[in-house]
Amino acid sequence: MGLRITRFMPWAAVLGAACTVNDPVATLHAPDAGTDVPDAWAEHCADSGPPLLLGNPASGPPRCSGQMAETLFRRAACSCEGLSLSAPFAVDAFRSSLGPYAPGSTGGDVGVNGGLSANDRVTVGGSLQVGGVQLSSPLTVGGSLDSNGSLSGPGTSATVAGDARVNGDVALAGLTVGGVLIVPPEFSPGPAQASELRREPVPVVTPCDCAEGSRFDPAALIAHHTVDNDNAAIGLDPATLGDVTGERLLELPCGRFLLTRIAGSGHATLRIRGRTALFIPGGVDLVEALTVDVQPPGELDLFLAGGFVVSGQLTLGSATLPSRVRVYVAGTQALDISAGSTLAGNLYAPQAQLNLSGNAEVFGSLFVRHLEASGAVRIHHDADVLDAGAACPAH
Repeated sequence: MGLRITRFMPWAAVLGAACTVNDPVATLHAPDAGTDVPDAWAEHCADSGPPLLLGNPASGPPRCSGQMAETLFRRAACSCEGLSLSAPFAVDAFRSSLGPYAPGSTGGDVGVNGGLSANDRVTVGGSLQVGGVQLSSPLTVGGSLDSNGSLSGPGTSATVAGDARVNGDVALAGLTVGGVLIVPPEFSPGPAQASELRREPVPVVTPCDCAEGSRFDPAALIAHHTVDNDNAAIGLDPATLGDVTGERLLELPCGRFLLTRIAGSGHATLRIRGRTALFIPGGVDLVEALTVDVQPPGELDLFLAGGFVVSGQLTLGSATLPSRVRVYVAGTQALDISAGSTLAGNLYAPQAQLNLSGNAEVFGSLFVRHLEASGAVRIHHDADVLDAGAACPAH
């Protein structure tokens, strides 16, 4: 999908009229805008800029955004509650640094803190950790399987390439395990075939850290960076996208920036070409469309509170580079993604339900409280996000 941009907001408009002749904001020319941008800031942002350190040093060591992404997006999908599926669900993985996504790649882990109930085929390229499984169609797991409960589905079967640990009865028409199958002595392994069957206790697993006291809290970072940000260095007015009409484009360099909100009847485009964190305490509420365009060497960590509503089309990132976009949502308001949208990034919303309309193809990862999908879901995990902290300072 191409970008629909008909009116540029040049750097002069972004920087505002507050610059003086002694201010370094007004001495460099941007290649695409042809207007003044900060010489000193451009030097600061060379080679995408330094790693982003986020948070309040007074309350603990700042967190490097890349290391945070590595920790939170280890899986292709994490659901804090159960997962009920009425259409096909498939997960795999690729590395965008090696080229565009191509079918047939292995990997892509899934974690479900509650039970998994599926009325159609489920294919997980990596490991599956789940509270229990109820099937009406075949399940295929390319890695290992950990289940805190039984595997049920008298008329169907499951195949696990690695080891399987099941803390309950295996009540399937068939279970094939390439590695070791472990079932506690008090439960039945059913008609399972495995390289080895062990009858011993199975530890309970909690794949997704969703507990209130231990999960990551985007709201705290948003609150801190409403006052600790780099807006003044480039003259950015935090209200610049508060009333979007028509087509509006905002280009941001590297740094930590604040927008009060993104709202209006029009189409807003964010263009990112450095390591950038953007904090939006008032959320997003757009009628027409939102495009988030991140190209090398850019990376975006987007922190939102106050809702994320795009009534029209959402284009979040690029399917060729999804590891470079990370979105963190505070609050419990449901997230609705309309059919035809592009979701190519990593979404962290542990208190919110994600509603996907129609068939959905996600490039990146999802960490949500609950997932509702009206059609088939395919998730392609960009494993490059696991190396997002490579440039972060050593502890």
